[in-house]
Amino acid sequence: MKKITLSVAALLIAGMSYGQCTHNPIVNDLQIQNLKIDEVIDAIRMDMYYGHLEKSRGMFYVNQMIAIKRDNEQNIVILTRLDNE
Repeated sequence: MKKITLSVAALLIAGMSYGQCTHNPIVNDLQIQNLKIDEVIDAIRMDMYYGHLEKSRGMFYVNQMIAIKRDNEQNIVILTRLDNE
């Protein structure tokens, strides 16, 4: 469990340092949204674990949030490329 926690912390630090390199406020907003999506996914998984939400419905929500996060990441890549040109 400690390895997972340290890995998540390292990824968050890397993501935050990456966000500081960009000067596009839209990219920064998308990165913040991705962090919030991660928090929502964690909350859904906790609800599934403690039995407040059935697993099939929870996984549907998790998959939908992951799809939104993936779209955000694609938009970040596009906007970053446009800024660098």
